[in-house]
Amino acid sequence: MARWNNAVASATELKNLRKDALYREAAKAFRRNGYHGTSLDEIAEGLGISKPTLYHYVKTKRDLLYQCHMAAAEQALSTVCRDEGITGIERLRRTTSAYVRSMIGDQSYSVVILEEKSLSPVQLSTVVHERDRFEGALITMVLEGQQDGTIIPGEPRFAVFNVLGAVNWVTKWYRPGGSWDEAEVGEGVAGFVCRGLASPGSTIKGSRLLPQLLSIAAVHPPQTLSP
Repeated sequence: MARWNNAVASATELKNLRKDALYREAAKAFRRNGYHGTSLDEIAEGLGISKPTLYHYVKTKRDLLYQCHMAAAEQALSTVCRDEGITGIERLRRTTSAYVRSMIGDQSYSVVILEEKSLSPVQLSTVVHERDRFEGALITMVLEGQQDGTIIPGEPRFAVFNVLGAVNWVTKWYRPGGSWDEAEVGEGVAGFVCRGLASPGSTIKGSRLLPQLLSIAAVHPPQTLSP
């Protein structure tokens, strides 16, 4: 029989909630100060707990960084657009927008990609494997867009690496509380990177930061020169 009719969180659920809070606080500190510039004391202080309490959930700072990377990888996969009734470029745009919002929002587990060098070889291998799953989903979208004619021909992995290169850097310059909110930045960045991949005639949804665009090549066909 369920205790309290499941109205009260179990011990396991409470522990998981505390772990989530720990990973988010740690990720925020790592983004702000870098791995080497962040201490477990600082993270514990940010959570309002003692350092011994923190050790109930993680043993070392490296392990904490690893858990942040794993949580971020799972969060990234949750942003993948699964709607098969839209074009490849639109799936990529929606996924990119959701991914950006997940990285800069209050619930973010995202850490700077460069910090992965602080992981052990085994940890790094696992993180890369999980990250490849997200990259693979994006590559599939690019392939679908090339097949339905909404994305220009080219090497899909090269296209995805360029998209992620621009998108992952958002955490370095975005500051909460500014004139651009999370949704605007997500839509703006997604529109920006997808314009570079859109085939002539593809429409990329706009936002306040980046108006809607119908591919210029479709509106103004290239002129041929008379001999």
